Amino acid sequence: MRVFYHCYGSSHTSVVAAALHTGRLDPRRTPTVRELCALPLFDRVQGRDLGTVFPAGRGPDGEEVFVVGFGPGKEVIRRAVVSFLDLKGVDPDDYMLVDALRLAGWLVKVGGTLSRRLGLVSLGRPMAALGMRRAYPALVALVREVRGEVARRKGRCGSLTAFPPRE
Repeated sequence: MRVFYHCYGSSHTSVVAAALHTGRLDPRRTPTVRELCALPLFDRVQGRDLGTVFPAGRGPDGEEVFVVGFGPGKEVIRRAVVSFLDLKGVDPDDYMLVDALRLAGWLVKVGGTLSRRLGLVSLGRPMAALGMRRAYPALVALVREVRGEVARRKGRCGSLTAFPPRE
């Protein structure tokens, strides 16, 4: 089983979702800006790397977790990937494409643009991290759903691998 979290540039929402999924971030506590900025790949992927798949680790059921940026052609790229995997005979139950970008608020988008596109990293990176802190509860919920679906597809009870409840 492989899980691909995707966003625009594989730098923010997909990176945080993958870090949650693999246990690098605690779902019960919102990480600090510093902790988010310290994540490998957070606000570091260059535009020329759009479409590149980056490994993020393994989830609790042994699934491989990846991040990827689909850029502005999200739907076209998604269709291309799904149709290619279908042509190659890959069972749709063996992978998940998870849209993390939909959880990015304006702070993440503006911060990412300032940092990645305009090169204003010292301003944009903390702004994107602050936006990720605001989106964190929604990302926790998304990853909880994905982990539950992975467990279901593996024939296990989803609650066995779901996050502990937030306190």
